[in-house]
Amino acid sequence: MWALMTTPTREPQTLEEWYVRSAYQSFVRQEGAPLYEGSALEDLATLPVADWERRGGKVAYTRLGDQEDRNLQIVEIPPGGSLKPEHHMYDSIMYVMAGSGATSIWQEGEPKRTVEWHEGSLLAIPLNAWHEEFNGSGTQPCRMLFCTNMPSTINHYNNLDFVFNNPYQFKERYSYDMERFMDHSKQWNIRTLETNFLSDIRTMELDPYPERGNRLAVMRMSMACTSIGMHVMGVSEGTYVTAHRHLAGAHVIAIAGQGYELMYMEGDPERRKVKANPYGVVAPRHNEYHQHFNVGKGEYRMLAFRSTGLRYGWGKPFALARGAQSQDRNAWLYSIPFDREDPSVREDYYRELEKNGVTLRLEPLAQGNA
Repeated sequence: MWALMTTPTREPQTLEEWYVRSAYQSFVRQEGAPLYEGSALEDLATLPVADWERRGGKVAYTRLGDQEDRNLQIVEIPPGGSLKPEHHMYDSIMYVMAGSGATSIWQEGEPKRTVEWHEGSLLAIPLNAWHEEFNGSGTQPCRMLFCTNMPSTINHYNNLDFVFNNPYQFKERYSYDMERFMDHSKQWNIRTLETNFLSDIRTMELDPYPERGNRLAVMRMSMACTSIGMHVMGVSEGTYVTAHRHLAGAHVIAIAGQGYELMYMEGDPERRKVKANPYGVVAPRHNEYHQHFNVGKGEYRMLAFRSTGLRYGWGKPFALARGAQSQDRNAWLYSIPFDREDPSVREDYYRELEKNGVTLRLEPLAQGNA
């Protein structure tokens, strides 16, 4: 089944045969699936997907932000259909974009547990546990995305049998004995939530985040002890987020409201404006500035996946592991305060608000609390 990267048919004779450019890209080709690149996609809910022989349904993959650390796997299940079971040595978080259904999760030799989901649900797939998805409708397809560290895992091991057929069970992450796995929830601190399943992140309560802008709110989540960081951000009507940059690998998905993103590299003469309505995604390149703007009436809400999870700091100071922005312009995390940004950014934003009939504005910069 996994002949491509596990059992070479002959010894390589040339450098071109010997060199593996990307095991992840080779895997996607073997899947017969499209691979979407760049730094933005306008609508994941309508993105063309291909028939998926390995699991059934349809699938597409991404390689956004010029990186192979994190990706999105876009999956569609036909009416009344299901996906074949699988388990894997990479972390995976599922978000439902359309439809309703259920996922069964289990360890080999244990009973299954099943959770029902619908549009807006967020579910962690425990590392290397078996999982199987079902469409609950007999008339409508359902579509979800999985954010994973599949690319880095496949590239690291270069062996699909190890990634997909490894028998090891991480029972500290999931076993049938964990009766409250699906409904576990503990808020450890402001903007820090440990959970495994959220029924609808479009309506979940968020905590204020004044450090990043006016009338903003955030909730960071740690799910199933994964290495994937994630948060939900709500940008109130008539406001926007300070420009910021960081390492490549983050994926920001609009899940409610109407907005746009500004994206640019240091020194770029022009900023790229990207429309961001549900379910658009932006994935900035390394050190590419990006900025979230609400141009509609009501809240603009986003789901963001990042390169590191909350629970395990990977040697970074706690504040940086949680995504706090540095005031050092040379730091790997940096945010431009409102009083230092180009005034044309706000001027253009207000023109967008005026076109949409939004009258709410930020307080003037001169008052020191914009």
